[in-house]
Amino acid sequence: MSGQCKVDLLDETGQLIRKIWQDYEEYLMPYSRQISPHQLYFLNYLQRKKTVTPSEIAEQFGITLGAVTGFVDRLYKLGLIKRTRSEEDRRLVLIELTAEGQKRLEEFYLHQKEAHAEIIKRMSEREIQDLNQALGKFAGVLNELTKRE
Repeated sequence: MSGQCKVDLLDETGQLIRKIWQDYEEYLMPYSRQISPHQLYFLNYLQRKKTVTPSEIAEQFGITLGAVTGFVDRLYKLGLIKRTRSEEDRRLVLIELTAEGQKRLEEFYLHQKEAHAEIIKRMSEREIQDLNQALGKFAGVLNELTKRE
């Protein structure tokens, strides 16, 4: 196979990955356009951690503290998180999931389970394993290449 053919194949791979990710997110999240996938991932993180600070969010998601402020403000206005001051250090803001945030996550998990069941109906276990194996190898190559530079 020529070098140009491999380049063309990788261009196609990139286009497919972008299209798959876009369609996958749209398929999993059609019921709520108010919450972005990134916000949903954050709510999931918050559910696991229980309480976080803006600094922890910035570090975990690789964003600035300024970006955290806007991000948190949007979720707060939707009633999905609450902000409180630490009793030990009043300068410190603590962020937690609200009951509404928990409810939205549970709705998403239920929808995700149903959506995955529909995908499973249309793909064999072997096809899913082959896909995961190929994507895992691709992720490994990219990981190695990004660590070198």
